[in-house]
Amino acid sequence: MIPTYPSSGSEFGLGAVSTDERTNEFGTAYGIAADVALLVPRYSMSLDAEMTAYTGLVTLVQLSAATIEDRNPVSYEMGISVISNVLKATKTVQENPNNADARGTILYGAALSTSGWLGLGKEENYPYEIYEIEFIPEVLFGSTYRKSLTTLFPRFLEVMAQYHLDDIQAYYQDVFNFEGEISESTKRLVDIFSNFGIDMYFDGKDSSHSIDEIPIETTLKPEDLKTIISKAMRS
Repeated sequence: MIPTYPSSGSEFGLGAVSTDERTNEFGTAYGIAADVALLVPRYSMSLDAEMTAYTGLVTLVQLSAATIEDRNPVSYEMGISVISNVLKATKTVQENPNNADARGTILYGAALSTSGWLGLGKEENYPYEIYEIEFIPEVLFGSTYRKSLTTLFPRFLEVMAQYHLDDIQAYYQDVFNFEGEISESTKRLVDIFSNFGIDMYFDGKDSSHSIDEIPIETTLKPEDLKTIISKAMRS
């Protein structure tokens, strides 16, 4: 097992992602599971403020993908609880980077996000499409996984709400206590992420016309994907 920077939960995941930057080819090998995962909060204390913020926000997004649309009330409430506590822990380490308990909460949440213990009542898998769509900025702009995932997530929710409004509204209400228009909730979530010190926009020319050439699996339409990328571009 090859761990990534401390937060993604990859050590406890069931798949190994491979990306070839020379050919822009990527894929996931499933069924590769560790017998034991050691989560050591102090290992992440050498990360700078930006990377520390990403540890929490990447974990939040991964947990959200597992929790949104979960029809099992037990695992859904568990997912909401873990997301809320990871968000609280991320705020704590922003104020006190040496808080090992808060870092441990983030690591634990990351492991749960890939464990298969959440989302037990999922009838559809559309929230997981964020993992497919995040490849687009990686290919078009050379973005990292952590930046692609967090930058696209609020815009992804906004577009997905066109098809799954009740699920997205419930998520915003249960985690952030947001009510009202989805577009407004999206702006508020972008602000929350930005306040942690991460850049929520992509630079460079909008190459969305090349999206059709990127082999991803999604229920969204090509125009939906272009909307997501366009909303995440710095104007």
